[in-house]
Amino acid sequence: MMTIPHEPAYWLLTAGCLCIASIPALMRSIAKGKAIAIVALWLALCITTLWQFGLLPGVATTLISAVWGVILLVASLIFSGIKSMPNQRFEKR
Repeated sequence: MMTIPHEPAYWLLTAGCLCIASIPALMRSIAKGKAIAIVALWLALCITTLWQFGLLPGVATTLISAVWGVILLVASLIFSGIKSMPNQRFEKR
């Protein structure tokens, strides 16, 4: 029986999923082609995790990386809005 905490391949795939899910938060603007490529790569890593290690570890990796990506994207949108708010206020005068 395989123990997941001792499998470096699982942790590498999980780290890859987290890194790919973080990319949209780091980009200034996201074109449709880049967004599709990012989602395709993320899905490929998640499906590979499902295929290699089974349903529970694969779903855990997918959910954790998806939630991480959404949290970072929302945080980056909030912080970019806070940064641009004073600029917009003073430009209108």
